[in-house]
Amino acid sequence: MNDSIKESNILIVDDTVDNLVFLEQLLARKGFRNVVSLSDSRLVMEQIEKQEPDIILLDLMMPHLTGYDILRSVRVKYDESVFLPVVVLTAITDREARQKSLSVGATDFLTKPLDIIEVSQRVSNLLKTRYMYKEQVKQSSILEAAVLNRTKELNKNYQILQDMNQTLDETNIEIADRLAEAAEYRDDDTGKHTFRVGNMSALIATEMGMPKEFVELIRKAARLHDLGKIGIADAILLKPAKLTEDEFKDIQKHCEIGAKILSGGKSALLQMAEKIALSHHERYDGKGYPNGLSQDEIPIEARIVTVVDVYDALTHERPYKKAWPREEAINYITAQKSQQFDAAVVEAFLRVIQHRSDEVEFLEQVTDPDLVAA
Repeated sequence: MNDSIKESNILIVDDTVDNLVFLEQLLARKGFRNVVSLSDSRLVMEQIEKQEPDIILLDLMMPHLTGYDILRSVRVKYDESVFLPVVVLTAITDREARQKSLSVGATDFLTKPLDIIEVSQRVSNLLKTRYMYKEQVKQSSILEAAVLNRTKELNKNYQILQDMNQTLDETNIEIADRLAEAAEYRDDDTGKHTFRVGNMSALIATEMGMPKEFVELIRKAARLHDLGKIGIADAILLKPAKLTEDEFKDIQKHCEIGAKILSGGKSALLQMAEKIALSHHERYDGKGYPNGLSQDEIPIEARIVTVVDVYDALTHERPYKKAWPREEAINYITAQKSQQFDAAVVEAFLRVIQHRSDEVEFLEQVTDPDLVAA
């Protein structure tokens, strides 16, 4: 684990001392050095001012101030562009309590009695995302301040300004790639699914006559479509069987989680990635999720990624299914034209499959995406 992540500030709030001791010892064994525990919920906001936590593990049912009260206060203090994960610790499993927690700002849930492996993995994954978010904010702040200062001498320093803009673009691309990998390794330890989705989406965008700038953006932004899976429990994400109704509703939340992580981005890359993350499970006929959008209400970049994501998922093995033969997957995509998928995107997809088969086969055969030039 990155040493910087081990230095993360972790705040635990629970009125049961045994739970505090359990979490403190578990996190200490995992190498985390800055853990603060509170059993009195009235001291939480004061501690947040002093500690500036990177993650909060929060009990719901406490005397004085409940977890809901604290969630509201935290979200008032930090606006929506700030990614500060708050993981609710609760023995309550009913849907209403979970929905209420999410509505007032919870990022994720851990159900009591706490599981050692789940706590460790969930905290580590969310802290990785928090670390990358902070790095992006830091880089953006440094570069934006420098750009603002240099524009006062624009005539003399034009080349410097150009160089810094290039650095900012490269930083955003690098961070986007790392965020994509962080999500992808949850259920595809090769990292090739996001690579294929990004490059196939670029081929379709080219076939549809999109501008070069759009094509290059979607190549990178599409890799972040499943970023929100970072916030989904492994027991659901890796389940080798059909999900229950409640489990399926939980996994649907990855769209909104991903969009929330990417929200507030200043670059065109992150703005496109946010749209894709939120809407890549919408359906052309309006029967998708999370917002039931239809037809042109769905951003075109999301409509493209939807087709590619489904095709790639069908033709590759997953924990819950075998890979489909390529022809069967193509037939399914074709049959869903104007229902699940935009007909124009499907037609472009079919032209790519027919006329650019060499490039498609190359993407399928790549063993190390990092060695392929973008």
